[in-house]
Amino acid sequence: MAGLMGVLFHFVLGRRVQRLESAARQLAAGELHVRSGLRGMDEVGRLGRAFDEMAERISQDQEALRRSETSFRTLIERAPDAIFVHRARRVLFANPAAAALLGHEREDTLRGIEVRELLMPGELDPLTQAPLTEVMREVHLRHRQGHAVLGEVVTFSIPFEGEPAWVSIARDVTERRQVQEKLRSTDRMVSLGTLAAGVAHELNNPLSYVLSNLRFAMDELNERLGAGQPMTDEQAQEILQALQESLEGGERMRNIVRDLRSFSRREDERQGPVDIHAVLDSCASLARGELRHRAQLVKEYGQIPPVLGNESRLGQLFLNLLVNAAQAIPDGDAKGHCVRLTTGHASDGWVEIAVQDTGVGIPPENLQRLFKPFFTTKPVGVGTGLGLSICHGIVTSMGGRIEVSSEVGKGTTFRVFMPTAPSASAAPSAVPPSS
Repeated sequence: MAGLMGVLFHFVLGRRVQRLESAARQLAAGELHVRSGLRGMDEVGRLGRAFDEMAERISQDQEALRRSETSFRTLIERAPDAIFVHRARRVLFANPAAAALLGHEREDTLRGIEVRELLMPGELDPLTQAPLTEVMREVHLRHRQGHAVLGEVVTFSIPFEGEPAWVSIARDVTERRQVQEKLRSTDRMVSLGTLAAGVAHELNNPLSYVLSNLRFAMDELNERLGAGQPMTDEQAQEILQALQESLEGGERMRNIVRDLRSFSRREDERQGPVDIHAVLDSCASLARGELRHRAQLVKEYGQIPPVLGNESRLGQLFLNLLVNAAQAIPDGDAKGHCVRLTTGHASDGWVEIAVQDTGVGIPPENLQRLFKPFFTTKPVGVGTGLGLSICHGIVTSMGGRIEVSSEVGKGTTFRVFMPTAPSASAAPSAVPPSS
């Protein structure tokens, strides 16, 4: 009887253990619906219940993961921004927005191509070159038809299919850049409109004495030639003096026209070494009419190298700041006020340019909003509210920084920090200094 009971117990226990082992193998093979179904109060029964609970949790976790992956894939595929996943400089995955951005009919046509084929020729590769940082950078992507698409791209690392990879997210900013360019052009024209009377006066003064001196020289020559009389040395000297003054007046008018053309032309995107003092002198010349009856212009230029930027955009920037400085000062007391232009070295090899006025100042509650679009404290019809916003955009687009400090009743100071041109500084800091 004992032997029979032992054989029976061994047979039943062995079957139950085999059942548990089979369920474990099926679960390991991915059959998440499998359960052992073992019951009882013995060790095998308790082990079977624990196994079934574990299998249920795994099944639920796998289902949640599957739903999460489905939602994530749906999100990626329907995202309005272009998304590229790449490894070893080859595209592994691209969403429909990426295909649309580059002019492809299907996203699978992008898989397997080299990342450099996504970029315009000569464009630095910000998608794969180390060090990669999670910072938006503007990149000229290559459309299938060959033209450039301006995109803001951020790249960071992620695990993809069990191995490290990079994901690049690109947003088409071509249209936004075009709108920004139109706003900048509009702001330039508004500034020129504000300065029109002063510029006309600046042209009219030299034009008047040019014409006056030319008439004098012509009358003197006609009189001597008509009378057949020789010209004395004194008379010749007077005519030469009149012609010299006419030449100087013509040169003055040519410089004003040159400054106007430099300021109003549609600038390209190229950046290079810029003589900031020449830019400030041109802006001061154009703003002379606004400043004449309000303040004295003081220049305190230091020994600084050329800055890295775009000359026309810098002209728009500082002309805006000069006009704002003039308009912050009440008319009628030019000797009691001044607008000061200062240049010098900042920390880490950067250049600091300051525009300081002794005007009414800016209340503290307005300082934080000063660079926001359409914010203005000027009366309706006087300002667009875009000038300082555009100034901020100009500075940041060239890698610089602008700061403002003000005290009500005492005046305002705008400080612009710009990197030096590479030829002037071998390794300028990548971050504008803070004051």
